[in-house]
Amino acid sequence: MAAGERFCPGRYAAIDVGSNSVLLLIADVDEEGKLTQLAEGSAFTRLSERFFVSQRLTRPARDRTLHAIGEFVRVTRRARVENVVAVGTSVLREAGNAGEFLQEVWQKFALPVEVISGEQEAELAYLGNVHDRTLPGTDGERIVLDVGGGSTEIVRGLGGTILNRVSYPMGAARLTQEFLKGDPPSGAECAAADAAIEQALSEVEPPPAGSLLLASGGTITNLASVARAAGLLPPGEIHGRVLQHRRVAELADLFRTLPIKFRKRVPGLEPERSEVIFGGAMILHQLMARLSAPGVVVSGNGVRHGCIYRLAERALQRP
Repeated sequence: MAAGERFCPGRYAAIDVGSNSVLLLIADVDEEGKLTQLAEGSAFTRLSERFFVSQRLTRPARDRTLHAIGEFVRVTRRARVENVVAVGTSVLREAGNAGEFLQEVWQKFALPVEVISGEQEAELAYLGNVHDRTLPGTDGERIVLDVGGGSTEIVRGLGGTILNRVSYPMGAARLTQEFLKGDPPSGAECAAADAAIEQALSEVEPPPAGSLLLASGGTITNLASVARAAGLLPPGEIHGRVLQHRRVAELADLFRTLPIKFRKRVPGLEPERSEVIFGGAMILHQLMARLSAPGVVVSGNGVRHGCIYRLAERALQRP
């Protein structure tokens, strides 16, 4: 936490409506920013199903996502949370019929969903990690990487100050739908996907020496979970562990050759993520190579944690 920074103590909730999943976090926050998690939820709704080739949200994807949001709204009400925020990311920034979907959410649950920019998404991902005292500290820069379904965010900061934040239109679901159509994908498809990642991330440069690199999102947590199941990481909590670049490369090679029905059986991998995990691993592999990162700290935190902190900051500022 930045020196002198304070938060309004209270109970807060955040719902993150992403391209692949809807995530819920309910937590108590104290004055110094200690976050005590009370409830967490995750529903893999695939809102971006077929979106990156059609540019529209399908009716089944909308219905799955509406159901998950409804369940999470009921959880927040049972927990008597008054400070609730919902945000939408990549797919809702781009979908031609996103407005219709957001209106449905409002009509059914009286819940406004704020569609945030890629830069705001990056900022919230950083905020969700910088205050976590269980993660390693550093006197140098902190770099947070967030590989999502439709986009990838990179944000650099020093303590509580953000120095640079960038969002790239390259995510696990987008890459899969646009390039990795075979099961498993062909060599030509993989080559085209690699070239697209390289082009999207062409401006990424290595960070200053002594920087701390953290990665968040479903791709990194699932890769770390698979590595742990294979004995490549110690047993126990993966949050705060370091996943080596060579392990990411090995897992990407594994998923490259496996049909989806066999990926679903890989220990540690969420079956629902089997279609997009290879695309996510490809992005993370190239990203770590460009950053000259031998390893990254795995973080289970993300945009929803940043939303909680932002709510607690704003509540302190209210008269």
